Amino acid sequence: MTQEPPKKWIMGFVVVILVAITVAGILVFTHGANGDRLNSTQSEKPADTRDLFPDKAYPEIAQGYSVEYHGTYKVVQIHDPWGRASKNHTYLLVQRGEAVPGGYPDARVFSVPTESVITLTVLHAAFLAELNETSAITGHNAINSVINEAFRNRAGQGKITEVGSGTLSMNNIFQTERMIELEPDVVFCNANGNPEYDNQNKLEEAGLLPAITAESSENHPLGRAEWIKYYALFFNKEKDANEIFERIEANYTLIQEKARNVSNRPTLFSGMEYQGTWYAPGGASYVAQLFRDAGGDYVLKDDASSGDSPIDFEVVYERAHDAEFFINIGMVGGVEELLASDPRYIKFDAVKNGSMYHFDARSNEYGSLDYWQSGVVHPDVVLADLIKILHPDLIPDHELYYYRHVGAGTTGDSL
Repeated sequence: MTQEPPKKWIMGFVVVILVAITVAGILVFTHGANGDRLNSTQSEKPADTRDLFPDKAYPEIAQGYSVEYHGTYKVVQIHDPWGRASKNHTYLLVQRGEAVPGGYPDARVFSVPTESVITLTVLHAAFLAELNETSAITGHNAINSVINEAFRNRAGQGKITEVGSGTLSMNNIFQTERMIELEPDVVFCNANGNPEYDNQNKLEEAGLLPAITAESSENHPLGRAEWIKYYALFFNKEKDANEIFERIEANYTLIQEKARNVSNRPTLFSGMEYQGTWYAPGGASYVAQLFRDAGGDYVLKDDASSGDSPIDFEVVYERAHDAEFFINIGMVGGVEELLASDPRYIKFDAVKNGSMYHFDARSNEYGSLDYWQSGVVHPDVVLADLIKILHPDLIPDHELYYYRHVGAGTTGDSL
């Protein structure tokens, strides 16, 4: 009898110990599980919320490209001007030192800001000059064709290498080995609807990085000028591009307003005859848009073409023989040279009256015209010239900059 209590006490004690061990194990297991989960959470890489491109530039008028920003890189879409889906391109512009993102298997990758470029047209050089990035150009096709002074100075110092045939033509033969030696970050090249003249595949096969430009396919003058934002993407100069374009757009709009409500819209025709066919800008072209904005009545305004339309001489004469102005007549020294090319020009009233103008007031010794260079970047100045021609009283202080009065045989003279 005296030993029963100790047995019960011992059994109770064992039960308590077992319960305590079980509880402790549960606590340890739970803590370990929680600890692992916490450690796992803490070890996950936090989302990259950096924005290395605080200044952004989006096209609002231009149709040929679009851009998205993703913190450390930009996604640029090039839209083929001829509607060929297979010719659309995706570019990744990745900030230097940052990882190339996944998910873009077919994209062409560029490091930005760009430090060295090759330009293949005078317009490429003009846009980079406007962005104050001429110093980035190390190679160019047809160096002598560029008018920009800063470019000419660098070329004269031997800092820009000739990488082409030295002349502008549709089918250039590029000096590929020279281009490779220059090790450019990007080669700007024009989009082309004809595969025979499309250079980008050849450039890519040589290990170069071509970037397509298609400003010449835009049907609005401001749309062409807005491609300055595209070039700026490669240099992280969106702020500069926005400011430049805003000034151009504001000036264009201000000048356009002067001619918007004119009661008299002078009739005009454009283009030139070549081997029996007249080539005139279509009614949906950027040239026709300039004529409209300048307060002119273009005789082919109803033509639906956005490019140059081939028309029989007789058809042009029927529509334009009594038009008041003949604008964009081609590079001729004067009326005598024009008539020497085709005596039928004398049938037009504008030729008889000497009301002929062309955009060759600014050219160099190699025949290059600044109208196709800085004039594309500054359509506001081109528009001012046209208004000065058609409605001189609206902007009395403006002097012709790109245009000259062919009938007067002088350069840059105003009405």
